[in-house]
Amino acid sequence: MKRVTKGSYAILLACVVAHFFNHLYTGVLSPFLPVIRDELSLNLTEVGIVTSASVVTMTTAHLAVGYLGDKGWRDVFIPASVLLTAFTILLTSISIGFLMLALTQVLLGLAASGYHPSAFPSLTENFPDDTRARATGIQAIGGLVGMALIPLLGVTLLVYLGGWRESLGLLGSIGIIVGIPVIFLMRYSKRNKVEEFAEQNKKTGTKGWTKGFVLGIFYMALRGMAFRCTTLLMPLYLVETYGYEPLWAGSLTTVMLTSGIIAELIAGPLSDRTGKRAIFMVLSTGISAIAIFSLNLTLSPVTLIVVLIVLGFAYYFGVPPNTAFLTEVSPEDTQGLAFGLLFSLGAIPGAISPIIFGIIGDLYGLPASITYLVVATTLATIVALFLRDLKKPSVKATGALESRAETA
Repeated sequence: MKRVTKGSYAILLACVVAHFFNHLYTGVLSPFLPVIRDELSLNLTEVGIVTSASVVTMTTAHLAVGYLGDKGWRDVFIPASVLLTAFTILLTSISIGFLMLALTQVLLGLAASGYHPSAFPSLTENFPDDTRARATGIQAIGGLVGMALIPLLGVTLLVYLGGWRESLGLLGSIGIIVGIPVIFLMRYSKRNKVEEFAEQNKKTGTKGWTKGFVLGIFYMALRGMAFRCTTLLMPLYLVETYGYEPLWAGSLTTVMLTSGIIAELIAGPLSDRTGKRAIFMVLSTGISAIAIFSLNLTLSPVTLIVVLIVLGFAYYFGVPPNTAFLTEVSPEDTQGLAFGLLFSLGAIPGAISPIIFGIIGDLYGLPASITYLVVATTLATIVALFLRDLKKPSVKATGALESRAETA
């Protein structure tokens, strides 16, 4: 009977570390954008392009990486994603203008694309059914911690090191140092393969392509448009709108994302216990739309903090149920292709959303950009109203899949 071995834990640790740096690096410019914008004289459209460049490249490369991973390259892609993204962060630190900064972010996206399509199959191969959800959930937390940490960590380094270039240089160097042990963890896992299954894995999903899967892609795409902007551009928004110092703006963004981690820990077990998915998804985007709309109101400092906490909690409250729903409605015989579509088609609108946000901001002001996010999130809620739960949910809500598809 297949069991969890030391090799299983080695690959899990490698995935946690790689996922942490994947989210840390793809969001690394966020806390430095106010300073970078002033130094390089960027307008909001250029800020949006720089913010989107890595995510667009990463998203479009996912299908190719998944195909090569099936050919035996997964053990290479996971550690390479850490080392190569770290190297591109070092290149970013010496950028002298908009074009070079955008180019380094394109390279960052290519480097980061090696992780997400490789991690899920690797964990599937190394963990049996009764521990797989826990394993994928643990690696998902690695990414969420990286995402929540970078706003505060970045501005803290900015204060102590005196500049964004020095801060990026340090962060890139750390990744190169940490990436080397990841190589050895993957090699150790390969030498300590898990034992064979005594029984076949129970398949999950449907017998073919369903309306639920198609609606799920639309839902993910629409909610991802607000997700990218609120997580990557929130520090800049707070500096531009409220005149906050970068340190405080980054701290508030970290508070918002930390409330999301708490939401995931609550929503996953609750969704599994009740067997409900769609209602969580409706509430998630519905409340998020109200919270985002509130940003266009005149808010006191305390009220603003409350709105940010509600926004972070509401958004991530829908992540675990959405993860389970998408897995349950994916065709069981072509789940690899289904996941590839989710990682690409479901993530592209979110990837280009910061560009749209910036263009609207340059033309009509940031309140109009916020309205754009309200419209996208409201449309996601309308789509969610047409979703229907399967009668017998069979997959635990872990948050791993959607975290990869939207924030990878």
